[in-house]
Amino acid sequence: MRFCYYVGIATLLLVNFSASLGERIDYSGHKVVRVRAANAVQLSYLRHLQTSDETLDFWTDPYRVGKPVDIHVTPGKYEGLARSLSSAGIQHQIKVEDIGKAEKEERQTIEHRRELTKNQKAFDFENYHTYEEIVAYMEQLALENPLVSVSSIGTTFENRSLTMATISTGSNPDKQVIVFECAVHAREWAAPSTCLWFINELATKYGSDSEITQLVDGFDWKITPVTNPDGYTYSWTTDRLWRKNRKPSSTCYGVDINRNFDTNFGGLGASDIACVDTYHGPYSFSEEESSAVRDVLIANRPRVKAAISIHTYSQLWMSPYAYTHDLPLEYDEMLRVMSIGVQALQNTYGTQYQYGNHADTIYIASGTTVDHAYSAESILYAYLLELRDTGEFGFQLPASQIMETAVETWNGIKAMALEIL
Repeated sequence: MRFCYYVGIATLLLVNFSASLGERIDYSGHKVVRVRAANAVQLSYLRHLQTSDETLDFWTDPYRVGKPVDIHVTPGKYEGLARSLSSAGIQHQIKVEDIGKAEKEERQTIEHRRELTKNQKAFDFENYHTYEEIVAYMEQLALENPLVSVSSIGTTFENRSLTMATISTGSNPDKQVIVFECAVHAREWAAPSTCLWFINELATKYGSDSEITQLVDGFDWKITPVTNPDGYTYSWTTDRLWRKNRKPSSTCYGVDINRNFDTNFGGLGASDIACVDTYHGPYSFSEEESSAVRDVLIANRPRVKAAISIHTYSQLWMSPYAYTHDLPLEYDEMLRVMSIGVQALQNTYGTQYQYGNHADTIYIASGTTVDHAYSAESILYAYLLELRDTGEFGFQLPASQIMETAVETWNGIKAMALEIL
């Protein structure tokens, strides 16, 4: 999900310097406020605020009248923001009272669950995990289960392996493929947890669950639970709200991998400013991570039936296009299959999702995975999912919701896959 991290270059350099010294960024007292534009004038005001006040961090874009907009604000700026919104006739509510407190509680929960499960051999799917723990689980599963193999699809700037799991019977080299790219944005911790659950369900229920057996017989599944290992690791060690990868430029760190693909590269919804969270990079596929995803799709051409990108948050299921409001020629079919997946997801726990084309459902974005998969690789079922929640917790989804998020999402994916088999 987009998080427009408009902060002054000097401030970002200071943050980068602090991080290099091993200091964890402290979000104590930082709030998330939610606003809604009631009319076009208020929408224009919010858009102006987003682009003119570099101290405000927009977690969601002001793209449509009536839609919620979440703004991360520092302690010293809250009162001024509240007055500014009031003068424009815009009411606000506080969604997260203290981001720093929420982060401390999150880490306490993680450590508590680790202590509870330290003597258990089984992987704890109800907790968040470091990248090293995620890879170790995948490698162990590959040793124990003949359906699973693990491979490196690339190496990051900080020399981490981009690790992908393949679940396959290995019986048919022409079998259709479903590809998952998860956690391309570092702070979206519920994404890798969900994709690990996909791997577990496919690998451990083959032969005992008729639907999963049908899906593994019918598809090869290629799942990369963390497509941004450097950024993800950094979100654990230093900055919980980090989004981009960690490749340095002359001024700031990181490129938004989901703006670094070739389709309409550098267009609307991406930035050419290196210190902005939607920085698209110097050229398309300049980043090891986006190149790795591209190469997986190429290597499996033309077998890829679906390519799915897993993000958080907002509870959305979206298809191309992201870069334009124009609809693909096959949009009716995309929408039909989306609706089947969404219905199955919603039927699980009642979690409500919106669905449709990316540009109209969330915002305009250029250089995305979903548009590349459809436009460059002709993959009809190219989707991007934004998982739980709708803003109560945002990127800091409580561990108590990990399993429900994973289970409901898998039910949606399973229904989609059965439909296109």
